[in-house]
Amino acid sequence: MGGVAAQFKAFIDGASEIWFSQGWKNKIAGGFTHSSSLSGDKQGTLLYLVTNASQHGMIWVGPAELSSFYFGKTDGLNRLGSYLGVMGQSALDMSGKPAELDAGDRFSAEKYGQRIAEVTQRWSK
Repeated sequence: MGGVAAQFKAFIDGASEIWFSQGWKNKIAGGFTHSSSLSGDKQGTLLYLVTNASQHGMIWVGPAELSSFYFGKTDGLNRLGSYLGVMGQSALDMSGKPAELDAGDRFSAEKYGQRIAEVTQRWSK
């Protein structure tokens, strides 16, 4: 609903001692979000995540993938055009249950996980 889940917000709020001691400084951070609408104000969620990571002195990693549609590909990589983190979208069916995750969004998430692993490996050297 335009932000992180209450449970995650409680986790972040509970990390104030870690923030004060800079316990996550120079750790790798990244984020993703999902909603049933194409927008769903997902960027607001990503902005919350990157702001919190920055306050902790973390190194934020974006997806760094142009939308595959710019190149005439149909694999759906970064189909929602997000550069701050991965965005996913699944329409609701008639019963209000989410449909299966879009294959392009799944591909984007997999590529993002690979990027975070590569950046983490490079950063740890």
